[in-house]
Amino acid sequence: MNCLICLKALASKGEPGYHPKCLERLFGNKKIDLNVLDSRSELVKAMPKKTRGFSISGVQMKCQMAVEEGKLKLVDSGGHYIIKPSPEQYPNLAENEHTTLTLMSRVGFEVPPCGLLRLQDGHLVFIIQRYDRNFEDGSKVHQEDAMQALGISNRDSGHKYTSASYQEVLELAVKHAGLAVAMELLMRLVFSYAVGNDDHHLKNISFLYHPAFKLTPCYDILASALYSGKSENPMALRFLSSGQPSYYETMGNGFYTRCDFIELGIQAGLLVKACTKRIEKLVKNIEIEAPDIVRNSFMDPERQEDYLNLLNARLKFLKHLEKPDTP
Repeated sequence: MNCLICLKALASKGEPGYHPKCLERLFGNKKIDLNVLDSRSELVKAMPKKTRGFSISGVQMKCQMAVEEGKLKLVDSGGHYIIKPSPEQYPNLAENEHTTLTLMSRVGFEVPPCGLLRLQDGHLVFIIQRYDRNFEDGSKVHQEDAMQALGISNRDSGHKYTSASYQEVLELAVKHAGLAVAMELLMRLVFSYAVGNDDHHLKNISFLYHPAFKLTPCYDILASALYSGKSENPMALRFLSSGQPSYYETMGNGFYTRCDFIELGIQAGLLVKACTKRIEKLVKNIEIEAPDIVRNSFMDPERQEDYLNLLNARLKFLKHLEKPDTP
């Protein structure tokens, strides 16, 4: 049996699903009552009552939670955690997101502590610590998503897919935070593509302003392509202000290669050698870490295979060495 937080083996069969150190990292306490509700159906019924004033996007229901008197409880506001059960039409989505963010953390990205909760009926629910709240006093941490940072109206939710390109967001990062932060964002996009996250839209990229302008920790990243199927664009936004990278358009096979991401970086002001080196390193790290993490995950065996097959196919494209202007 593996830990529901780190996905590494438990020391003994007697451990209650978690390493004590993992519990302390996620909840600040090794001894915490995690008995939320008896079943997924009870949780889903209770959740709408606890989401007032809290944005719920897409098909995934979300709810805030807090630790009160040593027990994890649903709350209306001020929660330090977000939980997401898998929608009925998308089995293992909670496990998928946990696997993806665990992999992301393991290869060097900043990810909030997260894990899985097991309900009494056996269903697993994804839980993640909020980075936009101060644990001491519950106050909000100022952040803006890419739409807000670019000054784009949020009146139409569809604008998060159409109103700007990744190039424009990268240029914003270069302008306000420098090349290092922009490179970090580019690597997040490479990772998203590798794992089949086809929903990395403008509201899934956010920035903190204090004490300095920088990216927030990673969130809402999962292998969504396993559920959405083949789409016209394997990423949520167009790459360039002028459209798509030259190699992607020339090949017309619906897949991006390493040179497409390098072209994106160059257009945003990053150096070609730096982009090449960072992508190579990221691909190698994913190849090393992914097999064990996915195999140790709580996704069904069939979904584990689908995940690894998708990942391996994308990594082959990310190893592609052709230059952007090569036919």
